[in-house]
Amino acid sequence: MNNHYRTPVLLEQIITWEREYSHEVGYLENPTGLYLGIDFNTTDGYFCTPVDCFPFADTGADGEHFGLLTDFGFVKDLNEAPVIRISPMHSDHVQLVARNLNDFFSLHFYDELLLMNDYSSEDEYLERVRQEESKDLNSEWFDHDRWKKERAKVLNEVQEKFNLYPIADPVHYLQDIRLERQLQIAIKTEDSLGIVRLPTAIPPEKELLLASVRNLQFTACSDRNIVERHAKELVGLGMTKEAESLLVRLLR
Repeated sequence: MNNHYRTPVLLEQIITWEREYSHEVGYLENPTGLYLGIDFNTTDGYFCTPVDCFPFADTGADGEHFGLLTDFGFVKDLNEAPVIRISPMHSDHVQLVARNLNDFFSLHFYDELLLMNDYSSEDEYLERVRQEESKDLNSEWFDHDRWKKERAKVLNEVQEKFNLYPIADPVHYLQDIRLERQLQIAIKTEDSLGIVRLPTAIPPEKELLLASVRNLQFTACSDRNIVERHAKELVGLGMTKEAESLLVRLLR
């Protein structure tokens, strides 16, 4: 990944707003419910955090986090980069969850549970929402009414300040963007992301290398010779940051 990337405008705005607004909703841990921040210099990350993504949001549980996918540098603007969920503790370590950052925050603020799990239908998702609400209402220690009032304040704020509104049929939205992704793939990989077809032709061996890198991460390969060979080939393609990340995430 090149150093030309900049923090997306919306992410910067929300981080600033959250810092200034958090005192208004004291019952919430923070207005977004996420730990936001992006570091372009770090090579830290879990084994399954794709080397071609920039983590920007952490849930604070089980290592689950969200990242902006660059498709090995071919996505030039992080404002338009696909958003993926990385779940080190799940069998499906990586999943596409939003077409871009704007959609991600629209889903997160209004359909947070949808981003944390996969649902086969809208009915299944709505049933999960009902279960979670019932659990909160029956909890002795959780003040659901206060939480609901403060959440409503947050939603009103994000509508006015960032023009973020619910996405219609969010379950179908997820199904649609994942189908779109599959139709763009030139080579399938075990992590479901694949290697997308590029506007200009690239050597087949380059596509195969990138696909192999994805598979190494998905399987948590710890064979030093294999990982170092892939890192060396990435460096040869000018992907120094990706190579550094691969070494750190698989061999540390």
